[in-house]
Amino acid sequence: MQIVEFFMKEKFRVKVISEAEAGCSVDELWTAVERFTEWLEKTGYGSYDPYDFWGTAYGKLARRLYYRKNPVGVLLTAPFILLEIVYPGYRRLFVRRDRYPTADAQLGLAFLNLYSAKSGQVPAKAGAEKYSAKERPAEFWLRRAKVVAADLLKQSIPGYKGNCWGYPFDWQHVNGFMPRGTPHITATPYCYELFTRLYDLTGEDQYLKTAESIAAFVFEDLKDTPTGLDSAASSYTPYDRTKVVNASAYRAFVLVDAAERFRNETYRTKACKNVRFILQSQNSDGSWLYAIDNPAEAFIDNFHTCFVLKNLYKLNRHLKSEEIRQAVRRGYEWYRTALFDDEDNPKSYAIAPRVEIVRTEMYNVAEAISLGVLIGSEFPDAAVLAERQTEKLTRNYGLSSGHWVTRVYIGGIRHTLPYLRWPQSQLFLALTNFLMATSKQCNPVNECMRVAQ
Repeated sequence: MQIVEFFMKEKFRVKVISEAEAGCSVDELWTAVERFTEWLEKTGYGSYDPYDFWGTAYGKLARRLYYRKNPVGVLLTAPFILLEIVYPGYRRLFVRRDRYPTADAQLGLAFLNLYSAKSGQVPAKAGAEKYSAKERPAEFWLRRAKVVAADLLKQSIPGYKGNCWGYPFDWQHVNGFMPRGTPHITATPYCYELFTRLYDLTGEDQYLKTAESIAAFVFEDLKDTPTGLDSAASSYTPYDRTKVVNASAYRAFVLVDAAERFRNETYRTKACKNVRFILQSQNSDGSWLYAIDNPAEAFIDNFHTCFVLKNLYKLNRHLKSEEIRQAVRRGYEWYRTALFDDEDNPKSYAIAPRVEIVRTEMYNVAEAISLGVLIGSEFPDAAVLAERQTEKLTRNYGLSSGHWVTRVYIGGIRHTLPYLRWPQSQLFLALTNFLMATSKQCNPVNECMRVAQ
């Protein structure tokens, strides 16, 4: 792949790739957008989820026993793991579709990508909905993003210092139990990005005020656990003291961005402690464990590594630290070597926490694309990898219904029941991120300079 043009706007750089050099043409990408958005319009934003059953009373008990290494836990979980492979639609007997803030925010960010790609055209006219995705004017996609943002505000969890979001299900995890409606740091930052981008594009103060409220939650409600001199790990929720590396990376990004956006140096001070924890947690080979000081979470996987790399890269646009840049370089080189096979298929784990039955986790595909678009101007190999993953996504994993395969199990069994939170929204966002980098309609003076990740 040859990068033919670079542009700069403020602190943000985007790579523009010629259509001839891209593995997928712009028309192919727009066709994929059209098929997915048609499917989304038909089915709506409610979705089933991989964790549906595990939030039931039976599922919570089974997982609790499993995490305690009780043999009964294996017996209770095994039938439903098998059902997830052979008949994932069984969940219709137990749960209803629900809205997931992470998915909504990522869909909204994707709509803003499409708005930016189409900006400069004439305003939308009545009946624009009947046109193809590529023909629809920019304002159509902006309206879609605004509707999603309004819906997100209705899902915000009350009782905290600012707007925040979590999961609409009970989550029994290795460290304990998280009731539905508990806000956490891996969902809230996507909402922050949506509202900040809406403000940057429209100048409407309501979006900036919401972003400021989100920053207050991230700063005040999450806990810091000291890990060394001027370093601290961020909690995952307001109620834990875990040392999850990607959680600290998400928090650090929001606080660094908010420090500059709202001119609040206390945000930056706290963020830098989280950054120091992340840098100190990096292994000598460039990798990061999922969490520190917890043997049950001492695994190294694909998409959580991407989360750390993306957030470090984004916050370093502000901090401009050579130490952070080198951490990203070493982390990416390890990620590229350890988490992909010889055919550039992503591996889920470098160190697996259990027996792995998934051959291709599409969440990993989505994150590889978004990471490559984000850092490709400094790491050309990442741009090449993003191109290859996008080509596979559009040509190998698209379904006639319009969405994509959820995952592929060992043996080639394809899981095709769509979950918006995992990974349909991530795949759609990744596709539009790549479209922004390849589309000749990408105007270097518009917001396409800030591809959402």
